[in-house]
Amino acid sequence: MAFLQRMRCRPVLTSAHSVMLHRHHLSHRMNSSCTGPLFPYGKTDFASIRERNQFFVDNSRFIKELEQQAESNILLRPPRFGKSLFANMLARYYDVNTTQEQFERWFGGLDIFEHAKSAEGLKSARQYHVLKLNFSIDVVPAHGQDRMTAIHENLRARIYAKLTRFASKYGLSADIREANFAYSLEKVTEAIHSRGGRLYVIVDEYDRFANKLMLDADLGAYESIVAGKSGQALSSPIRSFFETLKMLAEDGTFRSYTTGIAPIALADASGANHMWSLTHEPDFADVCGFKRADVETALAHVDLRPHDVKFALNLMEKYYDGYRFDGSTEPLYNPTLCLFFLDKLVEDPSYFLEELQEPDIMDVMTDDNVNVSENVVGLVQRAPGGCEAVLAARSGEPLDTRLSGTYRLRQFLSPAEGESSSTDASQAATMMYHHGLLTYSATRKLVVPNLIAKHRLLHQACSVRIPLRAVEEAVLHPTERRWRRLIEDIFVLGNSVATLCDNNCNEAALQSALCSAIGQLTRGIGNASHESELKVKVKVLENENENENKKTSEDGYADILVQTGGSGVLLELKRLRPQQIEFKSKRINIRRDKEVRFVAEKISEELGGMSEEELCEVKLRYVSKSGMRTVGDVLDSACKQAAKYAALKESHRLDRLHGFGVVSVATRIIVRDAELNV
Repeated sequence: MAFLQRMRCRPVLTSAHSVMLHRHHLSHRMNSSCTGPLFPYGKTDFASIRERNQFFVDNSRFIKELEQQAESNILLRPPRFGKSLFANMLARYYDVNTTQEQFERWFGGLDIFEHAKSAEGLKSARQYHVLKLNFSIDVVPAHGQDRMTAIHENLRARIYAKLTRFASKYGLSADIREANFAYSLEKVTEAIHSRGGRLYVIVDEYDRFANKLMLDADLGAYESIVAGKSGQALSSPIRSFFETLKMLAEDGTFRSYTTGIAPIALADASGANHMWSLTHEPDFADVCGFKRADVETALAHVDLRPHDVKFALNLMEKYYDGYRFDGSTEPLYNPTLCLFFLDKLVEDPSYFLEELQEPDIMDVMTDDNVNVSENVVGLVQRAPGGCEAVLAARSGEPLDTRLSGTYRLRQFLSPAEGESSSTDASQAATMMYHHGLLTYSATRKLVVPNLIAKHRLLHQACSVRIPLRAVEEAVLHPTERRWRRLIEDIFVLGNSVATLCDNNCNEAALQSALCSAIGQLTRGIGNASHESELKVKVKVLENENENENKKTSEDGYADILVQTGGSGVLLELKRLRPQQIEFKSKRINIRRDKEVRFVAEKISEELGGMSEEELCEVKLRYVSKSGMRTVGDVLDSACKQAAKYAALKESHRLDRLHGFGVVSVATRIIVRDAELNV
């Protein structure tokens, strides 16, 4: 997208001096001497933003709140939510090297400034040697290098470089060794103490590289780097680092502040149980994020007509707003996305507003640099109970479940043999909450916060991309072969064997996969309205028969209607899980309930070697109430239901509605034409 040359900050206030716009404990400082872009999109350098008089939402009052907490604290928030900017502000506030002149220039007029001048504030402001770290390292190994070795070396090199610059900055003489950063950190601390100084360690994005490994599904590398070997702290660099911080925390002259996205890496590291979590503390609900008044103030500094301001505010609310944390008094906007929008808006308001009038504006409302937490939905769907949680979230209905506490990745994905797994929809929802795909509603239910999150939830839920033409042909010229191939491409190729053989992978998971893949073409899901006129629509049908609307463990239903123009195809879906099947292999039958993950490959081999006719003759473990005894009986039932619903084509305003019965058995898909089968 081509934009005109970036505009500099225009004079927006009549006074030549800084004018404070107060709203409760929040203020904005803007003046006519802005020396850079008005909105600092993608910038986290607090000092630079203040020096250039750019737009800044004052959350400095939380510094005082932070001083009332424990010596070591951690705050978790979704990606790109302003965590780094707040961490940078802390570093400047506490740094003993910050001069009085700099302090007044950066903090003058902010809420914290008066406190800093008080007797209490003088005890901490500009009183610490500040070591600022982040764990955003490259997890891609160089050519011929082992990945785990590369990550170990990159992390050690990052901390070594930081400690070396830190010692040079403060003129410290300390024995710093690249091979042992825990030892080096201790020596640096001793050097500070010998001067009578204090150390403040700020760790930004503690789980950045851990999330990369986790979302890449590299469980082996993740456990080696994060968890390490039992009883060997030095085997995990992140665990060793946090255990060193824990030891330093025993000294009253030490403080630390850590940011991240989710608690799972901390649980796996096992060395950070000394930190106090601010994540669910009501007093810190609004420490990051913009409120509506902040957005209104920002828009007031852009040359817009009143109706354009209203239009822009409405869009920002739908796409960026809706986040609530424990104690939130109102929903919060994603600050990075807001600054992205405002930065583009101020470049050329008329051109950008014209772009926003296009039917499909998703690409205009965000950019690739903010497309964070890629693959998190795929990770969630791998976990037991994850598919149901994703489908429930995408349905638009609130999730009436509580967030889970601390849990480990292996427990989340694959409990050890014989171990009772506590993984459920609650843990899956918790993972999505921390990554910004879910948030609290005003009634404390979990909901998708906005259209950006909804789009990402839909986009990531579909790991297989299918062409629009393939769907159109399957609808306009429906055959068993076309639909079997389409469903296999979406559901079978889009999931691992372990997932397909998981007893938690039910009709809802199959329905979710199909809706995601086909819905990806429409940027919508179910009966949701679409932002552009498209050829293909997909929706989930409601069963009008209350008795038939009840699922059983052996015979669920999930109807999907895919339509284009006056033609449509109705799919009656049935999903048979391993625990419902009588296998030939005794080993599979023994483990098909709680330990099915250990025989997934065996299940795939046994069923994969059968023809469709043989598969239909496979017996069910129990005879259903309706008398179904085999897979073929379930298929017949699906076809009868599909034929019954397809006869109601007029109710869907279609000229032609074709029905298919679909049965998924672990890794196999059977599709039957309902008209030919009945």
